[in-house]
Amino acid sequence: MPIDPNTWQQLLGAVHEMNSASSHSSFSEAVVLGLSRMIAADVVVFHVLDPKTQRILTHMVPPAPYTGEEVAYYTAHPGEHPIGAHYFRHPDAPALRISDVIGEEEWLASDYYRNCLSRLGLVHSIVLPVRIDESIVVALSFSRRDPDFTRDDCELLDAFGPHLRLAWQRHESPWADRRELESRQRLQDLGLSPRESEVLFWMTEGKVNREIATLLGLSLATVQDHVARILEKLGTENRHAATVFAISRLRQP
Repeated sequence: MPIDPNTWQQLLGAVHEMNSASSHSSFSEAVVLGLSRMIAADVVVFHVLDPKTQRILTHMVPPAPYTGEEVAYYTAHPGEHPIGAHYFRHPDAPALRISDVIGEEEWLASDYYRNCLSRLGLVHSIVLPVRIDESIVVALSFSRRDPDFTRDDCELLDAFGPHLRLAWQRHESPWADRRELESRQRLQDLGLSPRESEVLFWMTEGKVNREIATLLGLSLATVQDHVARILEKLGTENRHAATVFAISRLRQP
């Protein structure tokens, strides 16, 4: 059965709302609110982990639905969630419902369900992981009591995923400090892309390519490609000359 055209219109509305956000904070809120209008759920969670610092960005509707004990159990036993375990084995899998990976009787009897979800009676869940780059993954999860989510819900989330990836990459890192943000903006004014300005900033901090790759969650080859484009855009002969030029630019009043 084809998806109602009105639902696709809601999807376009959610994409527009997300792309209109001015920062990562308002971005995550826009994602959750936009998708909440499209897929009914008792709890919606936007979750992303910075693998370099282990800092977490989370937005939930409603705010703070889980107790401290429930959050602590989740933090200590992330691999017990059946969908999470499935994505660990199959990182490129599409949106999945809990019913796609485990029977309801087994799910309700599991330690994870009893310790994290039974108080709220959240039997049904659907999760979409969106890989931003080589390390960062944004997770969108929807949970409700009844009824189960549908395959159409999965299809809508899969259609939304690529838009989320592109929109995320247009924003500055939510974990960057003010000095870094200001420096990167000045470097971006040289005609660099946001990612190239990020790479050049870390070059001015004395980081070598391998260290930059680790900091940004990129492969070494990807960083090397960025450096090559930076040299071309700045008209400099080598990495050292580009770094000196950038430091000089940042020191200007």
